Amino acid sequence: MTLPDPDHIPLRPGRPQRSIATSAIVIYATLILLAITIPRGLVNWARNFDPNPLQEALYSFTLTVQQGSRQLGLDQPYVRGRALFLKLTGKPDD
Repeated sequence: MTLPDPDHIPLRPGRPQRSIATSAIVIYATLILLAITIPRGLVNWARNFDPNPLQEALYSFTLTVQQGSRQLGLDQPYVRGRALFLKLTGKPDD
């Protein structure tokens, strides 16, 4: 008994598989949504890099995203959820 070559699986009849572009769009759209709804995470991420001109530009950009998110109120669900979490657990805010 031989097994078929797993690298060359024939396509099944029917609708063709979606391209990788569709997956990439979904992934990047999710990352953008997270960046504008939870900007604190984006700022903390940019802050952790070694200091250099690129890091400073990235950090400045993330602060701009955070400010825009706050002005539009897009971060309010996260802010309320975090406040509730801190209240329930008794942890201090960093």
